[in-house]
Amino acid sequence: MFTDYFKLTPDNPPNEGILFVDHAKSDRTGHLGHAMVEYETGKILAFYPDCSAITKVHIGHSGHGWMKYKRSVDGGLTWSEAKDEFYSKKSFDDTDGKTTMMIEKIVKTETGRLILFYLVCDMTRNGHVWEPFFSPLYSISDDLGESWSEPKVLIDLPGRIFDVRCRDGEIYVLFNHDEMPMRGHDAPYYLLVSKDNGESWEQRATPIFEHNQDACYGAMYFLENGDLIVYAYDLHDEHNLRYTISHDNGFTWDDPKRSFMAKRIRNPQIARLGGKYLMHGRSGSRGEVGKKGNFVIYCSEDGIEWDEGTYLYLKNPNEGAGAYSNNILVHDKDGNERLLIQVSRAYEFHKTNVLHYFIDPK
Repeated sequence: MFTDYFKLTPDNPPNEGILFVDHAKSDRTGHLGHAMVEYETGKILAFYPDCSAITKVHIGHSGHGWMKYKRSVDGGLTWSEAKDEFYSKKSFDDTDGKTTMMIEKIVKTETGRLILFYLVCDMTRNGHVWEPFFSPLYSISDDLGESWSEPKVLIDLPGRIFDVRCRDGEIYVLFNHDEMPMRGHDAPYYLLVSKDNGESWEQRATPIFEHNQDACYGAMYFLENGDLIVYAYDLHDEHNLRYTISHDNGFTWDDPKRSFMAKRIRNPQIARLGGKYLMHGRSGSRGEVGKKGNFVIYCSEDGIEWDEGTYLYLKNPNEGAGAYSNNILVHDKDGNERLLIQVSRAYEFHKTNVLHYFIDPK
């Protein structure tokens, strides 16, 4: 069980977390876009969305805004003042809010280069919700995030990036080709790979989950034995997370199987800490009242069989959607690791603040 192996800050789950962004003060909101990276030991960039809470569909469930970021030089204990992320703000201003750019993933390559990935959204067709998507973009920094290159198209297909990993000089991107993935389309996942530090990208082998009816979201991780595992959320079966494994860095894939998640999982995010795999996300969007919409974390020895799950926070009856999350490993000068989780939580209707949690091995 999670609490047998790990300590949580703030302690004693479920709890309120550490308030990182107080959108309630300005009646703003922020769901998608929790990219974080440790660019040097204990030095972190943490991005978050700053969006309008006045929406045409669900109050606060909005992609109508841009990204901001804060910087920490002490492992996330204190943070700088927030700054606008230049290109997402420019896109919003130049299009009068008709095109927005969220940042869900950023990665540090083995050379120290930083690459961030934009989800590009059409705000004109679906009531200020993120869909439909345009082609994703990416931007490069070679000065620790002080400046960024002009964004370039990652792949000339509409869709969303769900995870990014680096291994043995290659960068791996998990991409779902669907402009409106929550509509139950048959949309494949692709593995995009760069061998030249993000200068160019190619699709590796055949699509993952090629016939992918009613699946969305996803996570990707290199297991301890070197295998690459990819997970996908099932819109109609939140207890059983789809997964497939590649034994050759994504050239071929095993037949898909299922992992049982006792408290459900939506928008899964994965990490490895203290010899255990951890997966967190929303405890589903369907099912019994009181058991959906909470923020849950699972623990596993192998990344396939998971424990019964532990709620990090419980959604109050007056709260709307939240629990979009991300994580990074943070290191101290002695090489010790802790996990930093960033997550959205509704404060009124679907309007969200942003919380942090720290997890340490016992």
